[in-house]
Amino acid sequence: MAGIFEKISGAGKGVSDMSKAASDTNNLKKKIAYEQERIQEVMQEIGRQYYANPKGDYSALCADIDDRKRRINSMKADLHSLKGLRVCGTCGTKFDEKYTFEFCGKCGTRLTIE
Repeated sequence: MAGIFEKISGAGKGVSDMSKAASDTNNLKKKIAYEQERIQEVMQEIGRQYYANPKGDYSALCADIDDRKRRINSMKADLHSLKGLRVCGTCGTKFDEKYTFEFCGKCGTRLTIE
């Protein structure tokens, strides 16, 4: 009798874990989309400012874009990790968790563990 309750409890925990992973995945995708939209807005602002003053200083806006791109890359790495994927930082090839080699099978770059 105790075995059946353990199985039911284990199944419930599995469903709960899958639900949390799906929620985390959706949240990361929304955050990535927000950052991408904001990058487009900042680029448009650079264009407006450049049109008004071609010799202006746009380094702060460019730094904002760079920071957002770093955040996107970090979130994409988290997303791949949730999906059980390893991604080559050089060529972008994706490998599932069963790929245990230390080097990328496409370009030969050492893979980092995330």
